[in-house]
Amino acid sequence: MRIIVTLILLCCVLTTTAQTDKWTGTWRMEHKPYATAAPIQIELQIGKPERNALYPAQLKLSYGEFSGIYELLLAKKNDGQLGIGRNKFPIQEKPFRLGSWMLYLNGTLDYNKNVLSLKRMWISSFGLFMKGLYDDDEIYESTKVEIRNFLYQDSIALKKINNTPWVHLHTNRILHPEKDSIYFGIYDKITLSDPMLNILIRDEDAIDKDTVSLVLNGNLLLDRAFISSEDKVLAISLDTGMNILTFFADNYGRLPPNTGAFRARTDSGYYTYDFSQKPNAYATFLVAQFYRTPPPFKPVPVVSPPPRITGPVPVSPPARVSPPAMVSVPSLSELKKLQPDPRITSRKNSLVDQLTVTTPEAVLELWDDAAEDGDSVSIRLNDRLIVAGFPVLKQRQQLSVVLEPGENRLLLLADNLGSIPPNTAVMRITAGTTKKYVRIKTDLKQNNLLLINYQPPAP
Repeated sequence: MRIIVTLILLCCVLTTTAQTDKWTGTWRMEHKPYATAAPIQIELQIGKPERNALYPAQLKLSYGEFSGIYELLLAKKNDGQLGIGRNKFPIQEKPFRLGSWMLYLNGTLDYNKNVLSLKRMWISSFGLFMKGLYDDDEIYESTKVEIRNFLYQDSIALKKINNTPWVHLHTNRILHPEKDSIYFGIYDKITLSDPMLNILIRDEDAIDKDTVSLVLNGNLLLDRAFISSEDKVLAISLDTGMNILTFFADNYGRLPPNTGAFRARTDSGYYTYDFSQKPNAYATFLVAQFYRTPPPFKPVPVVSPPPRITGPVPVSPPARVSPPAMVSVPSLSELKKLQPDPRITSRKNSLVDQLTVTTPEAVLELWDDAAEDGDSVSIRLNDRLIVAGFPVLKQRQQLSVVLEPGENRLLLLADNLGSIPPNTAVMRITAGTTKKYVRIKTDLKQNNLLLINYQPPAP
């Protein structure tokens, strides 16, 4: 009997342990700026995760007369780290606002024996450090200084108080941006049917040793990888249903902030996720949502058995023999169109920009904004040769093209380097009311690729 009771109790303990997420619950700490000061109190409540990847949370901060309540998003980077979302949305702040100083709470929360320790990515902007210090009443200046310094540099280690997940009506708006206008770092959901997702990762600004990590549904795909202007290509297998792809900035490199970006090409369009965009400046992570629809159901046809023949076997009449089918031979111009250009595969195709238009007619204007040095280019649209040996002159020249619904690939290939390498030009694309300027820089090792997504108006 004792053995049975012991086994039952052990099963209960194991079940409880298995159901408890180590991150969810309430975490607290106190910090005294100096020996005789009142403590700065900070409390973090973490809710249940979405797809084992995203955690809604509430942060409370108080010191003296100040109290603030903020909502934020945390993202699982690995089994020992949670990334801290950039936006700490203020629910309550009195008697003054902390503003941009909440950016100092960035980086990761590192777990060790029921303690979460803050590991910052340092922001050394003097303008940010002083911003808002002299706003409001001057009697709050010393309180502001202590809170700012605490957020900026003091050690923060939160101890776990309980395992009760944070529950609030606002958790839904944190995890599902399509239902609210507040941005917590999650991009809107993209629906696709392709089981594979191809992405390109690169540094969009100065090459300063930025590193990034990539996590899919809580599983690490890329760990602290250096990025540069060279595209890093990944093919990712998606689950049926929702897939959470989290893009982490591991550091700010030599020139803060991190300017990494990744582009995803899907059967529903082309999408960019970029740390260099203003709402993502100094962010620790970005979240992309890809919802893969299940493949359509194809019923298995039922094959009926052949009818049973009881009488004489009927004899079919001889089959009618048709004359040989006429085969059309492509014209010379069509053969030229179908002939692949070896420069496409032997050179690197670098994406320079992308745009979305709502009209199929587009006008391309091309000119040399520097010295006219004999450059010429070939232009292809969706693997069709539009023009070859097109001279790049100081005077603007125009070409008209017709776009296909969906993604169109406009490829520019250098025919030569001119007298002043590389081959350079400026192109303006006009489609309806949409206008886009693109700087072209090609050589004998690199082509330029522009993606134009034509979305026909709804009928």
